[in-house]
Amino acid sequence: MAAAFDPGAIPESLRDARDALAAQAEDAGLNATHVREQALVDGWLVRFANSRAKRARCVNAIGDGSMAIDERIERAEALLQAAGLPLTFRITPFSQPAGLDAALAERGFLAFEESRVMCRSLVAAESPASALPLHEVGPREFADKAGRLYGDAPERIAVDVERAVAFAGNGIRLLMGERDAPVAAGCVLFDGRIAGLYGVHTQAEMRGRGYAATLVETLLQRAQNAGARHACLQVGAGNAVARALYQRLGFADHYAYWYRAREIE
Repeated sequence: MAAAFDPGAIPESLRDARDALAAQAEDAGLNATHVREQALVDGWLVRFANSRAKRARCVNAIGDGSMAIDERIERAEALLQAAGLPLTFRITPFSQPAGLDAALAERGFLAFEESRVMCRSLVAAESPASALPLHEVGPREFADKAGRLYGDAPERIAVDVERAVAFAGNGIRLLMGERDAPVAAGCVLFDGRIAGLYGVHTQAEMRGRGYAATLVETLLQRAQNAGARHACLQVGAGNAVARALYQRLGFADHYAYWYRAREIE
């Protein structure tokens, strides 16, 4: 289980709402996780889909609004509870109103699961040679087979298949290895000139062989060829192995986000 932490320890540079590329990456991430099960509560985007992505089952506080905060919390909680989900807030440098994180802390909401959003520019380069076959597939097949690779429950895979099919933008989705039983998967979804990197995963027993690096480099090169100028991704702040890989591939931290809930998942 994730442990509580103090967001005050996060460097100020990673909590700066004035970073223009960070703001674009935040929009791209929210657009990539669009779901049918969502509602606006006075500027808060409340999502209540049983998706793998926690951004699709929490409160994304994107607007300041005019209601008292306790009334907004009550209304958001009712929506999530009706879907059988806990009230969870996603806190970013762009969360509104200002001071929301402190207000939630005062009300007993614990901070957990710090993530970093990393970005890099894209430049022309040759795609790396892959030791295993790469298959570009459609959204339905990717969500289904990647979900199985992740080990998700069938009901969660069904939600994410629906979400993937409904995504309005373009994307590139790759399976590595046997198409029916891939050993790695990952995709980029386009939002204007930004390519968001999502769902990168390698089968546990196949890690340490460079498959993830090849997969990511291939996705980035194809994204650049398709006209993207920047790439972004989200990764757990404590995931040292993944963060080291992304740093080697030219990514750097642009901002941090975390979650708050009365009880940690």
